[in-house]
Amino acid sequence: MPKSALLSTSTKDVKSVEVIDLLVTQPSKHSFDERVQGLHLSVDLEKKVHKVCESLSDKCFNNHRLSTSEEEELATEVLLLRHKFTELVWQTKRFNQAALTIIQNIYLFRNRKIFFDPSGPLYERERHEALLLFSSHKERQSLPLSNTFQHLIIARVWNRIASQSSQEDYNSIELNELQLVVERLNTIRNIYVMLTTGLVKKIVSQLGDIYREGISNEDAYQIGSFGVARAAYRYHHSCGVRFSTYAANWIRKEVQRQSLHGRLIRISTNTIEQFSLAQKNNDTENVEQYSQIIKQCSCIQDVTSALDDHTPYSHYIASEQEAFIEEKELKRNVEKTIKAKLSGKECDVIKRRFGLPPYTNTPQSIVEISKVYGVTRSSIYQLESKALKTLKKVFMPIMSPV
Repeated sequence: MPKSALLSTSTKDVKSVEVIDLLVTQPSKHSFDERVQGLHLSVDLEKKVHKVCESLSDKCFNNHRLSTSEEEELATEVLLLRHKFTELVWQTKRFNQAALTIIQNIYLFRNRKIFFDPSGPLYERERHEALLLFSSHKERQSLPLSNTFQHLIIARVWNRIASQSSQEDYNSIELNELQLVVERLNTIRNIYVMLTTGLVKKIVSQLGDIYREGISNEDAYQIGSFGVARAAYRYHHSCGVRFSTYAANWIRKEVQRQSLHGRLIRISTNTIEQFSLAQKNNDTENVEQYSQIIKQCSCIQDVTSALDDHTPYSHYIASEQEAFIEEKELKRNVEKTIKAKLSGKECDVIKRRFGLPPYTNTPQSIVEISKVYGVTRSSIYQLESKALKTLKKVFMPIMSPV
Protein backbone atom coordinates (compact mmCIF):
# COMPACT_ATOMS: atom_id res chain seq x y z
CA MET A 1 0.00 0.00 0.00
CA PRO A 2 1.46 3.40 -0.97
CA LYS A 3 2.34 5.20 2.23
CA SER A 4 1.48 8.64 0.84
CA ALA A 5 -2.12 7.55 0.37
CA LEU A 6 -2.39 6.63 4.05
CA LEU A 7 -0.98 9.79 5.53
CA SER A 8 -3.14 12.81 6.18
CA THR A 9 -2.32 15.69 3.91
CA SER A 10 -0.42 18.22 5.99
CA THR A 11 2.02 21.07 5.59
CA LYS A 12 3.97 23.44 7.77
CA ASP A 13 3.14 26.39 5.57
CA VAL A 14 -0.51 26.25 4.55
CA LYS A 15 -0.19 29.45 2.51
CA SER A 16 2.06 27.75 -0.03
CA VAL A 17 -0.48 25.00 -0.77
CA GLU A 18 -3.40 25.38 -3.17
CA VAL A 19 -6.14 23.02 -2.01
CA ILE A 20 -8.64 21.77 -4.53
CA ASP A 21 -9.97 18.60 -2.98
CA LEU A 22 -7.88 16.89 -0.30
CA LEU A 23 -7.98 18.81 2.96
CA VAL A 24 -4.70 20.29 4.17
CA THR A 25 -4.06 20.66 7.90
CA GLN A 26 -1.25 21.57 10.22
CA PRO A 27 0.88 18.57 11.31
CA SER A 28 -1.11 16.48 13.80
CA LYS A 29 0.00 16.30 17.44
CA HIS A 30 -1.54 12.84 17.81
CA SER A 31 -0.70 9.42 16.41
CA PHE A 32 -3.04 7.74 13.96
CA ASP A 33 -4.22 5.29 16.65
CA GLU A 34 -5.12 8.19 18.95
CA ARG A 35 -6.99 9.91 16.14
CA VAL A 36 -8.98 6.74 15.43
CA GLN A 37 -9.89 6.45 19.12
CA GLY A 38 -11.06 10.07 19.04
CA LEU A 39 -13.69 9.16 16.43
CA HIS A 40 -15.46 6.86 18.94
CA LEU A 41 -16.27 4.23 16.33
CA SER A 42 -17.86 0.88 17.15
CA VAL A 43 -15.60 -1.65 18.91
CA ASP A 44 -15.53 -4.09 15.96
CA LEU A 45 -14.67 -1.40 13.41
CA GLU A 46 -11.97 0.09 15.63
CA LYS A 47 -10.40 -3.36 16.10
CA LYS A 48 -10.43 -3.94 12.34
CA VAL A 49 -8.69 -0.59 11.71
CA HIS A 50 -5.95 -1.39 14.26
CA LYS A 51 -5.51 -4.84 12.74
CA VAL A 52 -5.10 -3.35 9.27
CA CYS A 53 -2.58 -0.80 10.59
CA GLU A 54 -0.49 -3.64 12.03
CA SER A 55 -0.59 -5.61 8.78
CA LEU A 56 0.48 -2.53 6.80
CA SER A 57 3.37 -1.83 9.16
CA ASP A 58 4.51 -5.45 8.66
CA LYS A 59 4.16 -4.99 4.89
CA CYS A 60 1.53 -7.70 4.80
CA PHE A 61 -0.98 -6.25 2.32
CA ASN A 62 -4.10 -8.36 2.75
CA ASN A 63 -7.37 -7.56 1.03
CA HIS A 64 -9.85 -5.95 3.43
CA ARG A 65 -13.51 -5.15 2.91
CA LEU A 66 -16.06 -2.94 4.57
CA SER A 67 -19.37 -4.46 5.61
CA THR A 68 -22.63 -2.62 4.92
CA SER A 69 -22.99 -1.58 8.57
CA GLU A 70 -19.38 -0.31 8.64
CA GLU A 71 -19.96 1.74 5.48
CA GLU A 72 -23.06 3.30 7.03
CA GLU A 73 -21.20 4.05 10.25
CA LEU A 74 -18.30 5.78 8.51
CA ALA A 75 -20.59 7.65 6.10
CA THR A 76 -22.74 8.90 8.99
CA GLU A 77 -19.63 10.06 10.84
CA VAL A 78 -18.42 11.94 7.75
CA LEU A 79 -21.80 13.65 7.38
CA LEU A 80 -21.83 14.69 11.05
CA LEU A 81 -18.29 16.09 10.74
CA ARG A 82 -19.25 17.99 7.59
CA HIS A 83 -22.24 19.39 9.50
CA LYS A 84 -20.00 20.34 12.43
CA PHE A 85 -17.64 22.15 10.04
CA THR A 86 -20.54 24.04 8.43
CA GLU A 87 -21.99 24.96 11.81
CA LEU A 88 -18.65 26.26 13.13
CA VAL A 89 -18.18 28.42 10.04
CA TRP A 90 -21.73 29.77 10.37
CA GLN A 91 -21.35 30.53 14.10
CA THR A 92 -17.95 32.24 13.81
CA LYS A 93 -17.96 35.73 12.33
CA ARG A 94 -14.33 35.61 11.18
CA PHE A 95 -15.04 32.49 9.07
CA ASN A 96 -18.29 33.77 7.61
CA GLN A 97 -16.62 35.95 5.00
CA ALA A 98 -14.73 32.99 3.57
CA ALA A 99 -18.00 31.07 3.12
CA LEU A 100 -19.75 34.09 1.59
CA THR A 101 -16.94 34.59 -0.92
CA ILE A 102 -17.12 30.96 -2.07
CA ILE A 103 -20.93 31.01 -2.28
CA GLN A 104 -20.93 34.29 -4.22
CA ASN A 105 -18.67 32.70 -6.85
CA ILE A 106 -20.66 29.46 -6.96
CA TYR A 107 -21.28 29.82 -10.72
CA LEU A 108 -17.67 28.67 -11.16
CA PHE A 109 -18.74 25.23 -9.95
CA ARG A 110 -21.08 24.74 -12.95
CA ASN A 111 -24.40 24.31 -11.16
CA ARG A 112 -23.13 22.18 -8.30
CA LYS A 113 -25.15 21.82 -5.10
CA ILE A 114 -24.12 23.79 -2.03
CA PHE A 115 -25.93 21.86 0.70
CA PHE A 116 -26.39 18.17 1.50
CA ASP A 117 -30.21 18.15 1.29
CA PRO A 118 -31.05 16.40 -2.04
CA SER A 119 -34.67 17.61 -1.91
CA GLY A 120 -33.70 21.25 -1.34
CA PRO A 121 -33.73 24.08 -3.90
CA LEU A 122 -31.29 24.04 -6.79
CA TYR A 123 -28.61 26.34 -8.15
CA GLU A 124 -29.52 30.05 -8.09
CA ARG A 125 -32.29 29.71 -5.52
CA GLU A 126 -30.10 27.58 -3.26
CA ARG A 127 -27.24 30.07 -3.69
CA HIS A 128 -29.55 32.93 -2.69
CA GLU A 129 -30.72 31.10 0.44
CA ALA A 130 -27.12 30.24 1.36
CA LEU A 131 -26.09 33.88 1.08
CA LEU A 132 -28.95 34.92 3.36
CA LEU A 133 -28.07 32.20 5.88
CA PHE A 134 -24.37 33.06 6.14
CA SER A 135 -25.03 36.80 6.12
CA SER A 136 -26.87 36.43 9.42
CA HIS A 137 -24.73 34.16 11.56
CA LYS A 138 -25.87 33.44 15.12
CA GLU A 139 -23.50 32.26 17.80
CA ARG A 140 -24.34 29.22 19.93
CA GLN A 141 -27.29 28.23 17.78
CA SER A 142 -27.56 24.92 15.92
CA LEU A 143 -27.77 24.60 12.17
CA PRO A 144 -30.20 22.14 10.49
CA LEU A 145 -28.57 19.01 9.08
CA SER A 146 -30.05 19.86 5.66
CA ASN A 147 -27.80 22.94 5.57
CA THR A 148 -24.61 20.87 5.68
CA PHE A 149 -22.05 21.90 3.07
CA GLN A 150 -21.19 19.57 0.22
CA HIS A 151 -17.54 18.50 0.31
CA LEU A 152 -16.52 20.67 -2.66
CA ILE A 153 -17.67 23.77 -0.77
CA ILE A 154 -15.97 22.63 2.45
CA ALA A 155 -12.65 22.14 0.62
CA ARG A 156 -12.72 25.65 -0.81
CA VAL A 157 -13.93 27.34 2.36
CA TRP A 158 -11.23 25.57 4.40
CA ASN A 159 -8.59 26.45 1.81
CA ARG A 160 -9.55 30.11 2.02
CA ILE A 161 -9.54 30.11 5.83
CA ALA A 162 -6.19 28.27 6.04
CA SER A 163 -4.49 30.43 3.40
CA GLN A 164 -5.51 33.63 5.21
CA SER A 165 -4.50 32.43 8.70
CA SER A 166 -1.11 33.11 10.23
CA GLN A 167 0.73 30.77 12.60
CA GLU A 168 -0.55 32.81 15.56
CA ASP A 169 -4.15 32.28 14.42
CA TYR A 170 -3.77 28.56 15.00
CA ASN A 171 -3.56 29.27 18.72
CA SER A 172 -7.16 30.49 18.72
CA ILE A 173 -9.92 28.22 20.01
CA GLU A 174 -12.12 28.65 16.92
CA LEU A 175 -9.47 27.72 14.35
CA ASN A 176 -8.18 24.83 16.47
CA GLU A 177 -11.71 23.43 16.72
CA LEU A 178 -12.23 23.78 12.98
CA GLN A 179 -8.91 22.11 12.23
CA LEU A 180 -9.81 19.22 14.54
CA VAL A 181 -12.90 18.57 12.43
CA VAL A 182 -10.80 18.60 9.24
CA GLU A 183 -8.26 16.26 10.86
CA ARG A 184 -11.03 13.81 11.75
CA LEU A 185 -12.34 13.93 8.18
CA ASN A 186 -8.85 13.06 6.98
CA THR A 187 -8.65 10.21 9.50
CA ILE A 188 -11.85 8.65 8.14
CA ARG A 189 -10.50 9.13 4.63
CA ASN A 190 -7.42 7.12 5.63
CA ILE A 191 -9.61 4.38 7.12
CA TYR A 192 -11.55 4.09 3.87
CA VAL A 193 -8.30 3.87 1.88
CA MET A 194 -6.86 1.15 4.12
CA LEU A 195 -10.02 -0.95 4.02
CA THR A 196 -10.46 -0.82 0.24
CA THR A 197 -7.09 -2.15 -0.90
CA GLY A 198 -8.73 -5.11 -2.61
CA LEU A 199 -11.22 -2.89 -4.44
CA VAL A 200 -8.47 -0.67 -5.85
CA LYS A 201 -6.47 -3.71 -7.05
CA LYS A 202 -9.57 -5.14 -8.74
CA ILE A 203 -10.49 -1.91 -10.56
CA VAL A 204 -6.90 -1.27 -11.69
CA SER A 205 -6.61 -4.82 -13.07
CA GLN A 206 -9.69 -4.21 -15.21
CA LEU A 207 -8.32 -1.09 -16.93
CA GLY A 208 -8.10 -1.17 -20.72
CA ASP A 209 -4.81 -1.38 -22.62
CA ILE A 210 -5.12 2.23 -23.77
CA TYR A 211 -4.58 3.43 -20.18
CA ARG A 212 -1.73 1.02 -19.46
CA GLU A 213 0.37 2.64 -22.18
CA GLY A 214 0.99 5.77 -20.16
CA ILE A 215 0.97 4.47 -16.59
CA SER A 216 2.45 1.53 -14.67
CA ASN A 217 0.45 -0.79 -12.42
CA GLU A 218 2.12 0.63 -9.30
CA ASP A 219 1.29 4.20 -10.33
CA ALA A 220 -2.27 3.20 -11.25
CA TYR A 221 -2.70 1.64 -7.80
CA GLN A 222 -1.34 4.78 -6.13
CA ILE A 223 -3.66 7.04 -8.14
CA GLY A 224 -6.60 4.71 -7.51
CA SER A 225 -6.10 5.22 -3.77
CA PHE A 226 -6.63 8.94 -4.26
CA GLY A 227 -9.84 8.11 -6.11
CA VAL A 228 -11.01 6.31 -2.95
CA ALA A 229 -10.01 9.37 -0.89
CA ARG A 230 -12.17 11.64 -3.03
CA ALA A 231 -15.11 9.24 -2.77
CA ALA A 232 -14.71 8.95 1.02
CA TYR A 233 -15.36 12.65 1.60
CA ARG A 234 -18.57 12.60 -0.48
CA TYR A 235 -20.23 9.24 0.07
CA HIS A 236 -23.41 8.75 2.06
CA HIS A 237 -25.52 5.60 2.09
CA SER A 238 -28.69 7.62 1.38
CA CYS A 239 -27.62 7.71 -2.27
CA GLY A 240 -28.77 4.08 -2.47
CA VAL A 241 -25.54 2.28 -3.43
CA ARG A 242 -22.69 0.57 -1.58
CA PHE A 243 -19.46 2.47 -1.04
CA SER A 244 -17.60 0.00 -3.25
CA THR A 245 -19.93 0.83 -6.16
CA TYR A 246 -19.64 4.56 -5.52
CA ALA A 247 -15.85 4.51 -5.12
CA ALA A 248 -15.28 2.34 -8.21
CA ASN A 249 -16.35 5.21 -10.44
CA TRP A 250 -13.96 7.63 -8.72
CA ILE A 251 -11.08 5.14 -8.96
CA ARG A 252 -11.59 4.67 -12.72
CA LYS A 253 -12.04 8.37 -13.30
CA GLU A 254 -8.87 9.29 -11.40
CA VAL A 255 -6.67 6.67 -13.09
CA GLN A 256 -8.03 7.44 -16.57
CA ARG A 257 -7.52 11.17 -16.12
CA GLN A 258 -3.95 10.78 -14.88
CA SER A 259 -2.98 8.21 -17.52
CA LEU A 260 -4.14 10.48 -20.35
CA HIS A 261 -2.75 13.65 -18.77
CA GLY A 262 0.86 13.07 -19.85
CA ARG A 263 0.11 12.23 -23.48
CA LEU A 264 1.47 14.40 -26.26
CA ILE A 265 -2.00 14.64 -27.79
CA ARG A 266 -4.58 15.57 -25.17
CA ILE A 267 -7.90 13.80 -25.70
CA SER A 268 -10.68 13.67 -23.11
CA THR A 269 -11.35 10.43 -21.26
CA ASN A 270 -14.97 10.45 -22.41
CA THR A 271 -13.92 10.64 -26.07
CA ILE A 272 -11.59 7.66 -25.67
CA GLU A 273 -14.27 5.63 -23.88
CA GLN A 274 -16.98 6.41 -26.43
CA PHE A 275 -14.65 5.66 -29.36
CA SER A 276 -13.69 2.28 -27.85
CA LEU A 277 -17.34 1.45 -27.12
CA ALA A 278 -18.38 2.34 -30.67
CA GLN A 279 -15.65 0.11 -32.11
CA LYS A 280 -16.72 -2.77 -29.84
CA ASN A 281 -20.37 -2.42 -30.93
CA ASN A 282 -19.49 -1.90 -34.64
CA ASP A 283 -21.24 1.48 -34.53
CA THR A 284 -19.74 2.98 -37.70
CA GLU A 285 -21.52 6.32 -37.30
CA ASN A 286 -20.08 7.00 -33.84
CA VAL A 287 -16.69 5.54 -34.81
CA GLU A 288 -16.47 8.09 -37.63
CA GLN A 289 -17.68 10.91 -35.36
CA TYR A 290 -15.11 10.27 -32.62
CA SER A 291 -12.39 9.58 -35.19
CA GLN A 292 -12.88 13.10 -36.53
CA ILE A 293 -12.59 14.53 -33.01
CA ILE A 294 -9.35 12.62 -32.41
CA LYS A 295 -7.96 13.71 -35.80
CA GLN A 296 -8.87 17.31 -35.02
CA CYS A 297 -7.00 17.13 -31.71
CA SER A 298 -4.02 15.60 -33.52
CA CYS A 299 -4.03 18.37 -36.10
CA ILE A 300 -4.06 21.09 -33.45
CA GLN A 301 -1.25 19.34 -31.58
CA ASP A 302 0.81 19.13 -34.80
CA VAL A 303 0.40 22.86 -35.39
CA THR A 304 1.41 23.62 -31.77
CA SER A 305 4.40 21.30 -31.96
CA ALA A 306 5.55 22.91 -35.21
CA LEU A 307 5.46 26.35 -33.59
CA ASP A 308 7.28 25.06 -30.48
CA ASP A 309 9.99 23.34 -32.55
CA HIS A 310 10.70 26.39 -34.72
CA THR A 311 14.42 27.29 -34.82
CA PRO A 312 16.46 29.33 -37.36
CA TYR A 313 18.64 26.25 -37.94
CA SER A 314 15.86 23.97 -39.17
CA HIS A 315 16.15 22.79 -42.79
CA TYR A 316 12.39 22.46 -43.08
CA ILE A 317 11.26 25.86 -41.81
CA ALA A 318 11.59 29.27 -43.39
CA SER A 319 14.36 31.70 -42.56
CA GLU A 320 14.30 33.97 -39.50
CA GLN A 321 13.07 36.89 -41.56
CA GLU A 322 10.19 34.91 -43.07
CA ALA A 323 9.25 33.52 -39.66
CA PHE A 324 9.22 37.05 -38.23
CA ILE A 325 6.91 38.23 -41.01
CA GLU A 326 4.62 35.24 -40.52
CA GLU A 327 4.46 35.84 -36.78
CA LYS A 328 3.69 39.50 -37.31
CA GLU A 329 0.94 38.65 -39.82
CA LEU A 330 -0.51 36.07 -37.43
CA LYS A 331 -0.68 38.61 -34.61
CA ARG A 332 -2.31 41.13 -36.91
CA ASN A 333 -4.97 38.60 -37.98
CA VAL A 334 -5.62 37.61 -34.37
CA GLU A 335 -6.06 41.25 -33.31
CA LYS A 336 -8.33 41.86 -36.31
CA THR A 337 -10.48 38.83 -35.47
CA ILE A 338 -10.75 39.83 -31.81
CA LYS A 339 -11.87 43.32 -32.77
CA ALA A 340 -14.42 42.02 -35.30
CA LYS A 341 -15.97 39.20 -33.27
CA LEU A 342 -16.02 40.61 -29.74
CA SER A 343 -17.83 43.53 -28.16
CA GLY A 344 -15.80 46.54 -27.09
CA LYS A 345 -15.58 45.52 -23.43
CA GLU A 346 -14.88 41.84 -24.20
CA CYS A 347 -12.17 42.88 -26.67
CA ASP A 348 -10.49 45.13 -24.10
CA VAL A 349 -10.61 42.44 -21.39
CA ILE A 350 -8.97 39.85 -23.69
CA LYS A 351 -6.28 42.34 -24.75
CA ARG A 352 -5.50 43.18 -21.12
CA ARG A 353 -5.49 39.52 -20.03
CA PHE A 354 -3.09 38.35 -22.79
CA GLY A 355 -0.93 41.46 -23.15
CA LEU A 356 -2.05 42.41 -26.66
CA PRO A 357 -1.60 45.96 -28.03
CA PRO A 358 -1.95 48.54 -26.58
CA TYR A 359 -1.09 46.51 -23.43
CA THR A 360 1.88 44.73 -25.03
CA ASN A 361 3.99 42.55 -22.71
CA THR A 362 1.95 43.57 -19.65
CA PRO A 363 -0.77 40.94 -19.08
CA GLN A 364 -3.16 42.02 -16.35
CA SER A 365 -4.84 39.89 -13.68
CA ILE A 366 -8.59 39.62 -13.12
CA VAL A 367 -8.22 41.73 -9.97
CA GLU A 368 -6.43 44.53 -11.85
CA ILE A 369 -9.03 44.59 -14.63
CA SER A 370 -11.94 44.58 -12.15
CA LYS A 371 -10.40 47.65 -10.48
CA VAL A 372 -10.09 49.42 -13.85
CA TYR A 373 -13.78 48.86 -14.65
CA GLY A 374 -14.99 49.24 -11.07
CA VAL A 375 -16.87 45.91 -11.10
CA THR A 376 -16.56 42.60 -9.27
CA ARG A 377 -14.07 39.92 -10.28
CA SER A 378 -16.94 37.59 -11.15
CA SER A 379 -18.11 40.03 -13.85
CA ILE A 380 -14.68 40.00 -15.47
CA TYR A 381 -14.52 36.18 -15.23
CA GLN A 382 -17.85 35.95 -17.06
CA LEU A 383 -16.75 38.40 -19.76
CA GLU A 384 -13.49 36.54 -20.32
CA SER A 385 -15.20 33.15 -20.43
CA LYS A 386 -17.79 34.36 -22.95
CA ALA A 387 -15.11 35.96 -25.14
CA LEU A 388 -12.92 32.83 -25.16
CA LYS A 389 -15.89 30.65 -26.16
CA THR A 390 -16.60 33.01 -29.08
CA LEU A 391 -12.98 32.95 -30.22
CA LYS A 392 -12.84 29.16 -29.93
CA LYS A 393 -15.77 28.85 -32.35
CA VAL A 394 -13.94 31.14 -34.79
CA PHE A 395 -10.47 29.55 -34.66
CA MET A 396 -11.32 25.86 -34.33
CA PRO A 397 -12.67 25.46 -37.93
CA ILE A 398 -9.50 27.15 -39.25
CA MET A 399 -7.30 24.51 -37.54
CA SER A 400 -9.53 21.54 -38.48
CA PRO A 401 -8.22 19.04 -41.06
CA VAL A 402 -9.37 19.60 -44.64
